[in-house]
Amino acid sequence: MYDKRIGKYLQNIEQSKAIDYSKFLALLPEKISEEVKDKATINFLGKGSVIVRISCEQLLEKLRSLTIEPSSRIDATLQGDSHKVNTSTSYLLAYHQSTLDVHPDTIISCNGETHLRFQPKKRLVIIENAELFFARETLFSQMNKAFSLSLSFENTDLIFGAGNQISNKQNYTFINQYESILCFFDYDFGGLKIYKAMRNMVGNKAKFLEPNSDNLNEFFIKKPKNHEQYAKSLEAANNLGLSKLYSLFEAKKSFMEQEALLAL
Repeated sequence: MYDKRIGKYLQNIEQSKAIDYSKFLALLPEKISEEVKDKATINFLGKGSVIVRISCEQLLEKLRSLTIEPSSRIDATLQGDSHKVNTSTSYLLAYHQSTLDVHPDTIISCNGETHLRFQPKKRLVIIENAELFFARETLFSQMNKAFSLSLSFENTDLIFGAGNQISNKQNYTFINQYESILCFFDYDFGGLKIYKAMRNMVGNKAKFLEPNSDNLNEFFIKKPKNHEQYAKSLEAANNLGLSKLYSLFEAKKSFMEQEALLAL
């Protein structure tokens, strides 16, 4: 189970530097974590800071193997977590001007090539919720009302992002061809993480649809799971320059789910 953070911890261990022992163990597969606890010698320095000594070379090799990034989905599977590597082929569901019925079109991206059966418009909307995606006509009407837009399938394509699937690097060629990419995700830490991934992929073309008036305020009712999640959401909104959303998080101490748009 590859995790690049393990390499830093292992480097400090081999240099006899103090580490946060509990965080290190939490990164390891359960069997290796138990083996470390059984075979390592530890010297507590206080407040979680520990010097760890591992004399078992076999255990060290197991730890080193976790610092090697898998080169393929198959290698990642053999390490215990196939999701550490993007799939070699990505697919996205789309509605567009030529869609004839409820069945969405499919975009297939592989090895830098995109396969699709429609001519893309200049603007793309990405939705992370199936309820909104399949209510496509109502969705555009509600988005126009909420954000003072003029969306229609004559000028805009609609994509179902399917969580982190949208940020698969295979999708870059398809997504980057659009001049404007509007992201309407949940107003919470999860939604902001996906938006950050989109910004990393296509830069300022991606725009997060912040509330531009008080018409969505009443829908900020989903409470954070804990204070850490709330704090991370505030930090992410601030780092991404989403000042209006940051202010709403501060005022409401709550999040908003995308489906609430249908109640507007």
